[in-house]
Amino acid sequence: MRRRTVLALCGSGLAGCTSGQRTGTTTSGDGETTTSAGTTSGTATPPDDVELSVEFDALQPALVALNVDYLDLHSTSSSQYLFLRVSASADPAPARSDLSFRFDGGSYPPLEPTETPDLHREFDSESAPRYEADGGSGWVIFELPETGDAGDAAFVWPGGEWRPDGQVRARLAAPFPPLSVERWEVEPTVALGGRTSFRVAVTNAGDVLGRFVGGINAEGWQPHRPIAVISRQIPPGETVAWDVPGEEVELVSDGMADRVGDGEADIDYEFVWPGGSRSASVRVVEG
Repeated sequence: MRRRTVLALCGSGLAGCTSGQRTGTTTSGDGETTTSAGTTSGTATPPDDVELSVEFDALQPALVALNVDYLDLHSTSSSQYLFLRVSASADPAPARSDLSFRFDGGSYPPLEPTETPDLHREFDSESAPRYEADGGSGWVIFELPETGDAGDAAFVWPGGEWRPDGQVRARLAAPFPPLSVERWEVEPTVALGGRTSFRVAVTNAGDVLGRFVGGINAEGWQPHRPIAVISRQIPPGETVAWDVPGEEVELVSDGMADRVGDGEADIDYEFVWPGGSRSASVRVVEG
């Protein structure tokens, strides 16, 4: 199968959100909500009385991109990518250019669509849209240095700021934990009319929570195509295994019937993640 190279993404930084010392609520990318005392609230009211609600979405070492017909990873060795969900309850909502993230003594603007034109989230029908002032809600993404002082880290807009909780600040400050793929299992055969599936196991050998990101592509039986985006938080010191659903396998044309059960490999799958990849072949057999 064709090996896809990992591309480097050159982006800019970010900046932060509300002032004041209040209780802040943070929602992780896995849906867990934690409340930390002494931090800024997730909802704040700037001077113009527009309330801006902010939630933590994800912190990851790479971005998953959809490059026409396959999934690829964009990353640099010295960056981390922070996703936040932002919602304004009234007009006028602040422009995206008025938002920033404060980190390690610097102020970083959100990455613009022109800087991430093939970001997978843009094409995912189940994902919220990128934040725009006209819509008043959506996600924003910041490219930050991989490590730095997060003691004063905050998402900032005109008149307010929001501070992440202690766990997120610790992750922002620390190097990414070493995440290793222990296992990638693919059933060698799939029945015509059935669905392929994958089993992934990842170990976090570090001391902080880390998000593993990757993608699965396929070639053969049909044209080159993306199959699945993988995004999972891995607790420190743990190995997490989970199943990833694949694709349904049907006859694309009548002429393909002779290929079913002929003993030859029909589909090649490639699993890519930051710093590695694995491949496996699958045969289509009678159901």
